Amino acid sequence: MTINIPVLMLLLLLTAIAGGLGGYSFAHSRARSRESELSQQLSASREQLLITSGKLERLETENTELIERFGEDSSILQVLSPIVKQLDDVNQQVQRLDQRTIAHNTQVLTHLQNDARVQAELSHTTASLNAALRSTSARGNWGEVQLKRLVEAAGMLERVDFDVQTTSAKFAFPASSSATAAPAEKSRLRPDAIIHLPGGGHIAIDAKTPMDAFLRAQEIDASQLAGAQERNELLKKHAKAVQSHIQALVKRNYPGDFPDSPQITVMFLPSEGLLAEALEADAALLESALRTGIVPTSPSSLLALLRAVASVWSSAAASEEAREIVNLGRTLVERLNTVVKHLGSLGKSLGSSVDSYNKAIASLESRVLVTARKFDSLDTQALEIAPPPAQLATSETTIRLPKELA
Repeated sequence: MTINIPVLMLLLLLTAIAGGLGGYSFAHSRARSRESELSQQLSASREQLLITSGKLERLETENTELIERFGEDSSILQVLSPIVKQLDDVNQQVQRLDQRTIAHNTQVLTHLQNDARVQAELSHTTASLNAALRSTSARGNWGEVQLKRLVEAAGMLERVDFDVQTTSAKFAFPASSSATAAPAEKSRLRPDAIIHLPGGGHIAIDAKTPMDAFLRAQEIDASQLAGAQERNELLKKHAKAVQSHIQALVKRNYPGDFPDSPQITVMFLPSEGLLAEALEADAALLESALRTGIVPTSPSSLLALLRAVASVWSSAAASEEAREIVNLGRTLVERLNTVVKHLGSLGKSLGSSVDSYNKAIASLESRVLVTARKFDSLDTQALEIAPPPAQLATSETTIRLPKELA
């Protein structure tokens, strides 16, 4: 098919015109839409400007109000300044109190830590002591050490006022012919301590530590009925153990070696509870022990007994010194009497000597010098005679005798 060129050109022209009209309409529509958008933006800008101007007016109003309020607040602050200062002081005081509280809490924490450490050490020591007290040899050593400390606390000196672990026969007095001889085994008895009394007396002390039943009884809670019954049974067993020690001391018969001493033996229990619990379980224990010559003692009662012995020693020493003073006074008086007698004899002898001297001078003057003066006619200096000395006064005026011999 053949298309004419004019027709083709016409078609192209029509198409270009239609395209141009379409582009124009599109551009015109775009311009109108852009114009509307710009007008909308302009309206929005105007509205935003109005809003901003309103905000500026409001900000100026608020600023004015704030300035006015600041003036009012400054006057209020001036009024409240003393309160502010007091609040600052209170704040500082609270801070100091907080510091003290922190320091106090630190000290409390330190004390609690020390208490915990001491508690642990005490628990360990208690366990060790409990184990040691269950050992018979350790209990015996503990009783002997306690006994020695009490004797020294009473003011006594070892090997002077008391002896420790010494054979009792060492201090035994010679037995009289009518006395029954002590058995041979007595020489091997060794009490824990021997207390020396004035006048050559002695008291034997033996330490005993029956603690098996006592320790078991202390571990039982007596608040329950079954526990209380078991504890009472153990304390009765403890009292029987103490009674058996008393009978053993009776068999040893320490006072048999000390005939002129108090016929007693002191049984020392190194704890107050040992004797108190035994006496509570058996009320007749003390009376029966005293009847046999055994004196059960606790640390307090033994200390009182030893202090009494020490006071007896002091009284005995004072009495001995008084007797020595009396004896020295009697001896001094006797010797003074002897000296006075000798002085009397010496005075009498001096009187006789003075009388003899006076007689000699008188004889010299009346007998010898009279004859010698007859040689005055001789011219010589060798025969010059000096004058004789004057006579002494008589014994009645110069010799003073004691009043006892006058």
